Amino acid sequence: MKQLTFSSYEELEEFLKYKFREKAAYAGLPEKDIRQMTGYKDRAQQLWEENNCAEVIEREGEVTLDVWLDGDGKRHIKRGRPRKKTEDKLTRSLHVRLDEESFNKLERYAEDHGMDRSTAVRTILKKM
Repeated sequence: MKQLTFSSYEELEEFLKYKFREKAAYAGLPEKDIRQMTGYKDRAQQLWEENNCAEVIEREGEVTLDVWLDGDGKRHIKRGRPRKKTEDKLTRSLHVRLDEESFNKLERYAEDHGMDRSTAVRTILKKM
């Protein structure tokens, strides 16, 4: 998480204007469309009100807002589940045929430990 500090509404609005235009340019919008963008004003007003920024600035002289970053230190702008670190990704797949007895043992182990079969197999292998 990164923190950004603003001492006025105008600073926040200018920052969001810059970020909106940067994202629009990255997305390949034409310059004339980028100049007409005004969504940052609504977002600035929303952030200002949600965080009671006017009161905080009056009391402390500035306001600090948190910005979420992904694992690479870039601002997290996508919705959904966070990306896994490379070392945490499961990249190998294995299909195994089991007899009834082995399958039932695996099922019981997984149930007893509150996990699915794949996690149970990984846990058993780590214990070896």
